[in-house]
Amino acid sequence: MDEEWRNKYALIAILIYIFTAVLITFLALPGMDKPHFSAIFWIVVIFTTLQGISKAFISMKKGHYIFWHQLLSPSQFLIGKLITSFVLMFLFTSFALLIFIMIHGQISDSIFGFYIIALLTGGGIASIFTISSSIASKTDNPGVLLPVLTFPLIIPFVLIGVKAGKNAIDDLGFLSYLPELLLLSGFNILVFVMGVSLVKFIWKD
Repeated sequence: MDEEWRNKYALIAILIYIFTAVLITFLALPGMDKPHFSAIFWIVVIFTTLQGISKAFISMKKGHYIFWHQLLSPSQFLIGKLITSFVLMFLFTSFALLIFIMIHGQISDSIFGFYIIALLTGGGIASIFTISSSIASKTDNPGVLLPVLTFPLIIPFVLIGVKAGKNAIDDLGFLSYLPELLLLSGFNILVFVMGVSLVKFIWKD
């Protein structure tokens, strides 16, 4: 359905970008400890993978909107975009964690819990950027409006994800980051429901 899938070269470029970023972290910090692992992982994942999902609507031309509006309702179209963005974030996050483990080694016994936290955090960020893109695309300056809409909403996701990820990496046990997992899950559901509910009003024209 999406331009993101057709542009396979852009996807490959992002994967190479992630690999290069992780390799640089290994060359700079070959003996990375747990706090550094958690911090650098979030930096690499968030600031590299957003390049693949942040312009879900802004990059589309007016003719594309007309074509898809003949086939789908605004809600269906947004849901398709949200699914695509989440799958892309899942791919990039999984690839980044795999490369981190291959290069730096498995730094914690609770790496699976950290992985789930990363997916929930990344999924929320992907949803926010996708929905914000749908709003910004209806304005005259979408590139300027997009950061204004997204960063105030992304900050809570990042703060909760970083806190939960640190507890997981430090092997403090599942209960130590269970409240954050529930918060992340709730925020993801809330963002999805609000986006699908509001998109039909945003796209009236």
